[in-house]
Amino acid sequence: MRNKNTLPLVIVLSSVLSALFFFVLFSSIRCEADDWAAAINFRTYSLLETYKNTYWLDTLRPMSILLSYVGVGITSNTNYYPTTILLLFITIAGLFVYFIYRLLQEAFTFDKSKINKPLLLCFSLLLLMSLYLMTSNRLEIFGWMSASVNHLVPIVFVFAAAYILIKEYKKTDYFYLSICVFFIGGAAEHVAPSVIAVIFSCGFLFFYSKENKHQVWQQHKVFFTKLIFFSVLLTLFFLFTVITPGAWLRYNNTQQYVKVHSPERSLEVLHVVTLLMRPYKFIAFGFLFFVWLLFTKIFQVKLKTTIHWKYLVASLIAVVIPTSVFCVSAYKTFNVDRMWFMFDATVFIIVSILILQFISNKKLSDVFVYSGAIYIMGFLFFFDARHIPAVRSFATEHDKIIAYLQQQKEGEIAVVDSFPPNDLITQARLTSDPEDSFNVVFCKFYGIKAKVVVTHPYKE
Repeated sequence: MRNKNTLPLVIVLSSVLSALFFFVLFSSIRCEADDWAAAINFRTYSLLETYKNTYWLDTLRPMSILLSYVGVGITSNTNYYPTTILLLFITIAGLFVYFIYRLLQEAFTFDKSKINKPLLLCFSLLLLMSLYLMTSNRLEIFGWMSASVNHLVPIVFVFAAAYILIKEYKKTDYFYLSICVFFIGGAAEHVAPSVIAVIFSCGFLFFYSKENKHQVWQQHKVFFTKLIFFSVLLTLFFLFTVITPGAWLRYNNTQQYVKVHSPERSLEVLHVVTLLMRPYKFIAFGFLFFVWLLFTKIFQVKLKTTIHWKYLVASLIAVVIPTSVFCVSAYKTFNVDRMWFMFDATVFIIVSILILQFISNKKLSDVFVYSGAIYIMGFLFFFDARHIPAVRSFATEHDKIIAYLQQQKEGEIAVVDSFPPNDLITQARLTSDPEDSFNVVFCKFYGIKAKVVVTHPYKE
C-alpha cells in the first residue's frame, strides 16, 4: 500500500480512462441545427463573405465563425464531418490540458528541474475531467459543436491568459494575450464582460486594502501592466462585436422569436438554482477533492499565494451578474443552461482553491489518501462502462439512419421511427412534419432528396 509508485500509477490509469472517454465522446458528436445552418452558409459563401454578412446581419462572433469553419466549412462532404469535428474537439481539449499544465507549474511551489512532466499532464487531464463532471449542461458544452466553440473555447483561453499573466515576463506576452482576447471576446457575449468584471472587482479589492498603493504597483508593475493591456483590449474587442448592425438585428429577432414562441416565459429562477445544484455535482466535488489531494501528496507542493475568501466571493458575484443580465435581456429568462458554464468554471476554480487551502496544512492518513485513489479509479471505470457504449451506439445508429435516408429517391416520404438515444451529446430535433423547417434544413445539409418524417421525435 505504501509503495511510492502506487499513487502515480493510479493517476496514469485514471487519465487513460479519462482520455478514452473524451476520445469516444468527441468521435461520436454529430451535427445539430446550428451546425447545419453554419455548414450550408459556408457552402454558399466564402469565409471572408461570411464575416462580412455576419457583421451586417447577425451577432459577430469572430472566433466562433473561424472554428465552425474548421468543423463544417472546410469540406461540403458530410461524411468527413465526424472526423473534422473530432479533430476540432481534440485540439480544444488538448489546448485546455496544456494550459492547465502550464498554469500548475506557475501557481505551485514546484522545483521545475525535478517536475515529473508526464505525470503533471495526467493530472491536468483529470482536472479537465473534473470540470466536465461539474458542468451543468455538459451535453451542450462538450457534446455540441456550436455551443462548445461559443462557451467552452473562451474558458480555455481564460486559463491561457491567466498563465501568460503570472508567468515570467517575455516581450511576446502581449502578442499571446492579444490572441487570448480574440478567443475570449469572439465568442458568447457574456463571457468577456464576466472576465472584465472579475478583474475589476478583484483589482479594486486588492488596491483598496493596501495602504501604500504606489509601492504595491511598483512591486508588481510587470503583472499589472500586462493585466491592464489585456483588460483594455478585451473591453474594446467586446464593444466592437456588440455594436455592429448585425448584433442589434439579432437582438431584435431574438426578442420577436421569444415573444411569438414563449409569450408567457418566466424568469425560472428556481429551475436555474436546481440546475446549478444538481446532486451529481457533489459527486464531482468529491472527485475534484481527491484529485487535488493526490496531487499535493505526490508532488509535495502548495499554492504560492494564499487567496482571501473575499476575492472568491467577488469573482462569483462578478460572473453571476453579467450572465444574468445577458440571459434576461436576450431570452427573458435565467433558464439558458449553456450560458451558466462560465459560472461552472468559476465554481471549479473557487472550489479548487478552497480545497487546496484546506488540505495544505492537514496531515491526512494514508488510508484516506488511498481511499481517494480507489474513489477516482472506481468512478471513472463505472462512468466509462456506462457512457462509452451509449455514445458509440448513438453515433453508429445515427450514421446508419443518415445512410438510409441518402439512398431514398427524390419526392418520396422517408419514414424514420426515431433517432437513437443520445446520452451525452445533442442530436437532430426532427419532427413528424416533412415540411417543418428543421426537417427541410436537415435534408439540405445531408443531401437527402426525399422528405423525412420522424414518427417519434426527440424530446429534451
